[in-house]
Amino acid sequence: MQAVVLRELGRPLAIEELTAPPLKAGQIQVRMQLAAVCGSQKLEVSGGRGPDRFLPHLIGHEGVGIVEAVGPGGAKVAPGDQVVLSWIRGSGRDGGSVIYASSRGPVNAGAIATFCERPIVSEQCVTRIDPPVDPELAVLAGCAIPTGAGVVLHAMPAPSDGAVAILGAGGVGLAAVCGAVLAGWTTIIVADLRRARLERARQLGATHVVDADAEDLTAAVSGITHTGCDLVVECAGNQATMEAAVRLAKPRGGKVVIVGNLPAGGRMVVDPYDLISGRSLWGSWGGGVDPDADIPRFVRLMEQGVLRVPLLMGPRFPLPRVEEAIRALESNEPGRPIIDWGAPPA
Repeated sequence: MQAVVLRELGRPLAIEELTAPPLKAGQIQVRMQLAAVCGSQKLEVSGGRGPDRFLPHLIGHEGVGIVEAVGPGGAKVAPGDQVVLSWIRGSGRDGGSVIYASSRGPVNAGAIATFCERPIVSEQCVTRIDPPVDPELAVLAGCAIPTGAGVVLHAMPAPSDGAVAILGAGGVGLAAVCGAVLAGWTTIIVADLRRARLERARQLGATHVVDADAEDLTAAVSGITHTGCDLVVECAGNQATMEAAVRLAKPRGGKVVIVGNLPAGGRMVVDPYDLISGRSLWGSWGGGVDPDADIPRFVRLMEQGVLRVPLLMGPRFPLPRVEEAIRALESNEPGRPIIDWGAPPA
């Protein structure tokens, strides 16, 4: 089977033919339909996460596919089931790491990989979708939707006249806009440096957008809310944006949730007075979702059109063009880049 292999940090990815080992207890093999590209992959392949002791290895952590085979004693899913693949662990067993064979020697993989035609993944990393749906309605249910929409839905109930600010309108940030609309926030402010992403945020339901490349972010948000935001969700993964997020929250009750990820060694600076003033600073792990309950729920909301998944989808690429797909994360085109096994090669 064809797979993307990370062999050296900061170097081009390899497209290789691999042979999978026999399945162990707690493992399943999936034939991928679609996979999504996350900013985490950009950090990972560039070396932004620091030294990598598992090289060479497979990558990818979000997608949808069909179960082909189940390891000994498996009961969570069966061959033929459609499943969402996610790094967020649900019920089931941890099948452990996987070692594939290649002409260049062994290739490692963790509990999940999705940039591969037929990866072996742990039971904990899959959620069955029954009845099956168009893969487009499920591909973002493993990371972008749970992380973005989930964090807004779980952070706090929407006040009747409350304001939420979402900083960064990439895949997770746009999903956070969907979560804010679903939660009933009346004022939804989205800030980004790219106008196309801001326009997409408006289409999804943002009431105000801020071009952070042309406007002072703090002044713009203050002009909209006058007192600050009840909730600020940082999705940009930028130190300056993280620090600004704290200042945008209202004193005496404003909440800040950091979702974005800095390169290894990155830090943010917080003035203690901003916290003493009554703001709270939180982190989020996968939006705080329960995969077994929330992933099927998100898929059904996308199926019903409540979560407007077509507006969250970015450009499509075949697997051999994975480098272009990762670069597309920084392009002006909004939405999550998609690896599509049915996409034309050029």
